[in-house]
Amino acid sequence: MTARALPMARLLTRRLAWIALAVLLANLALIWAYYGSDIEALQDEMVVREMARLEAALVAQGDGAYQIAPAARGLFNAHPEAYAFALIDAAGRILDTANPALIPQDALADTPFAGDWIARLPDGAGRILVASHEVGPSAAGLSLLFVVRSDPADLLTDALLAELVGHTLVPLVPAILLLLGANALMVRRSLAPVSRAAEWARTQRPGQTGNVPPPDTALTEINDLLDATRRSLARLTEALSAEKRRAAEAAHALRTPLAALTARLDQLPEGPAAERLRSDMAELSQTVRQILASANADAVVLGEDARADLAEIAEDVVAKLAPVAIRQGAELELLREEPIVAARGDAESIALALTNLVENAVFHAGGRITVTVGPGASLSVRDRGPGLPEGDTQQLFEAFWRGPSASVTGSGLGLSIVERVLRAHGGSVTARNHPEGGAAFRLDFSAAGQGRL
Repeated sequence: MTARALPMARLLTRRLAWIALAVLLANLALIWAYYGSDIEALQDEMVVREMARLEAALVAQGDGAYQIAPAARGLFNAHPEAYAFALIDAAGRILDTANPALIPQDALADTPFAGDWIARLPDGAGRILVASHEVGPSAAGLSLLFVVRSDPADLLTDALLAELVGHTLVPLVPAILLLLGANALMVRRSLAPVSRAAEWARTQRPGQTGNVPPPDTALTEINDLLDATRRSLARLTEALSAEKRRAAEAAHALRTPLAALTARLDQLPEGPAAERLRSDMAELSQTVRQILASANADAVVLGEDARADLAEIAEDVVAKLAPVAIRQGAELELLREEPIVAARGDAESIALALTNLVENAVFHAGGRITVTVGPGASLSVRDRGPGLPEGDTQQLFEAFWRGPSASVTGSGLGLSIVERVLRAHGGSVTARNHPEGGAAFRLDFSAAGQGRL
């Protein structure tokens, strides 16, 4: 998976959000185009809005008198050359007005009798918009006359925006948000089987015994994919097992002749040639052991209660390799750094990994070698040799990889076995050059689980 990869649920939700936004913008564009092509319909909407505002400001004064509250007169006071209104009773009397000079006399005469209407009267180069609307109690017989000669207050734009909000944003946005929320929930729930399938796949390793069977996702396509994955793992496990058997059989077959050769070498008279042959035979025997160990390095099955005492393992390995270190002119020391905790792991496999690290230090660095237990669920090996080669330290753990200055002895399998054992435990191995000289390796089992000793 690349760094820019997105979860499928988020990707689908994002695409649905873009579709919803496109639908919303399309509705806005359609309403804008409709009113843009029919200006008279938009003017009608403007008149209806202003009439409703004035009617809401209608105040009874007593004795059948009415007027428009001062709060509603701001538009007319600010633009006396553009907007006007008149409140007229059933007898044709003007009860209240603003900017009456703008009102055509014919409109005043017709208002008490015509009811609700909108007229567009010619006025030089343009037209005057005149509208009448019955307001107040029906018994009062009131009519409100509204006149527009120009629109400096952009009432037309306000009406368009109100239409956009009222017919698009208000009904669509809540529905879109509700649909997006429902879709996001449905997408996540629909993709939950994919997550379970991926979680199962991450726990599977070729060659591992006791693999958990794939979950039943109730989805045919995912179940087919899981079944194909299971079959592929089974074939890989079979091929890996065959490879391990061949490596183990070869290693076992070599043990007998190696043991016979070692016995015959011990019968040779002492001398430089005999000593060199014994050294070569020891290296060959170690290579055979490593080949056998490499074939089984990944086959580690850990139970939930599997615990390994790292301090005890380190003591055993140091005690076993102390004679070898003495013969090579090296010195082994064992340190403890509290707190020390038990690791979740297989003691035999961990001992194999630590043995390979210590043997590498003994044969390739010599001098004083420090094995440290702790702090936590970790083991460290540090030597005082020439250190690690420059470059990517991960290359050290590749099978058969050898540095440019490596000695001719060794098979290049030791560190590869260490890395594979740690990977099988869910732990990690790191290598670095120590600031005071030499190489330092650390086996960390904290990710695999631990328990205090």
